[in-house]
Amino acid sequence: MFVGGYFYDPFYGPYPWWPPDAYPYRYYPMFDDRAEVRVLVTPKEAAVYIDGYYAGVVDDFDGFFQRLPLTPGPHEIAVYLAGYRTLRQQLYLGPNSTYSLRSTMERLAPGETSEPPTLAPPVPPPPAGTSRLPRTPYAGPTPPPAGTPEATAFGTLAIRVQPADADVTIDGESWRGSAPGDRLLVHLADGMHHVDITKNGFRKFSADVHVQGGETTPINVSLSPEGKD
Repeated sequence: MFVGGYFYDPFYGPYPWWPPDAYPYRYYPMFDDRAEVRVLVTPKEAAVYIDGYYAGVVDDFDGFFQRLPLTPGPHEIAVYLAGYRTLRQQLYLGPNSTYSLRSTMERLAPGETSEPPTLAPPVPPPPAGTSRLPRTPYAGPTPPPAGTPEATAFGTLAIRVQPADADVTIDGESWRGSAPGDRLLVHLADGMHHVDITKNGFRKFSADVHVQGGETTPINVSLSPEGKD
């Protein structure tokens, strides 16, 4: 409930924008004993998994008022991004506690592949209206469970382009790196993939590239200006 447009009384519902510690005193009956985790990890586009279930990306849970609420008890947090070493953290969270996970993910060397997070077994969908989807849908391919034969059915395509701001399309889907000039690392299924690289004023590059499962396939492309022989 808003009073004067600036105050929210949690008696009328759960906290929609900020955590309980933003209030000067406790309210009844809306408080619960959930713990909260801030995920202060870079890169911010890395996927966050809790106990084998996708929860969102780092950018959803790293702000001052952005927390990941979890039930008290043991949890495994995995942070996954193709081209980086997967981050795993075992936590035991007490009631009403707050924990900050701080880390910078390590880039993998050429030829190394990211270890997929361990995924929970499929469960029946919850009844309608009893759950909500992750804040940010996962844009990449779903990693297979670690330790299964399918884990090697994915490879990494490493693309370095000049000019650095050229547009990269793989199998009709546009991709961008985290920063201009960085290698673009894309996790793809084993097999052939079509790559297009374009920029106004430059000749288009197109190629079919075979990505080998469990390996990194590099592509270095320097676009030629139009009209240049």
